[in-house]
Formats: sequence, C-alpha cells, structure tokens
Amino acid sequence: MNLINDFCLRVGILKGVQVLVVDNDRDSRDLYALLLKDLGANVITAGSIKEALEILSCFTPNILVCEIRFLGESIYTLLNTLSAMEANNGNHIPIIVTSTSTTGTHDQIPEVEFEEYLLKPFDLDKFVSLITNQVQSDVVESFRQDVLVLH
Repeated sequence: MNLINDFCLRVGILKGVQVLVVDNDRDSRDLYALLLKDLGANVITAGSIKEALEILSCFTPNILVCEIRFLGESIYTLLNTLSAMEANNGNHIPIIVTSTSTTGTHDQIPEVEFEEYLLKPFDLDKFVSLITNQVQSDVVESFRQDVLVLH
C-alpha cells in the first residue's frame, strides 16, 4: 500500500496560483485549502455564493473550485460575475465543479461552463493534477520568475 500520495512529492507546484474554493461543506473546504496551500497556492475559501461574491470584489483567482449545489443560492450568480471579470481583464478563470450528487453531470447542467466535474469523494492526486493542468501557464511563469531572481 502506497502511503505517500503523488501530490506530496510536488511541494511548491502551485506556487503563486490564486485559488478560490467555494463549498458549503466546511470539511471539504478546509481539506482543499490545506492541501493546496501545502503545494504553494494562495487559497481563499467561501462557504456560500454570497461570501464568494464579496471575495471576488477584491480577489481575482486563477482558478475556481466550487460545489455545484447551494441551499437557497444559485451558482449562476457566481458564474455570471466570473464571466464579467473575464470580459474586463481578458483572462479566462477555469472552474472545477464538485458535487456529492450523482445527478449533477455535464449533461444535466448544460448552462454551466466548467473545465472539470468531480464527484465527491474524489482522488486528491487527480484533483491536484486537474488544477495544475488548468493553471499550467501560471505555474510555469511563476517558476520562471523565481529562477530569474535566483540567477
């Protein structure tokens, strides 16, 4: 049995990456934040869509990790705000959608444009790989700047 996950071997792989995690489940939110911070990411968490919208007024993420279902709130409000931010700054903000519901698939939520859909519980190595792949240019640029500073 392998007790060391692949992501443990990639310390700093997300250095400089801005991540917004929006999840109404505190345990999930805290787990994602802890993992991503250990890999060098700057992570801000929100427990509701309303809180995420407040955060977006002063924080522009490189990627969004978001639960799809919120009691009494619509993810569409958040996605519309992200679309407006993208239109203003010209940078696409990838979205990884998570859910505990097996009915929330690509086919059943076609209005939501996102890069990946993960059904909870999911493999954390896969989660880290998906984020790394989505923000690869940001990660590469960050490491390139660090190398320039060192030389």
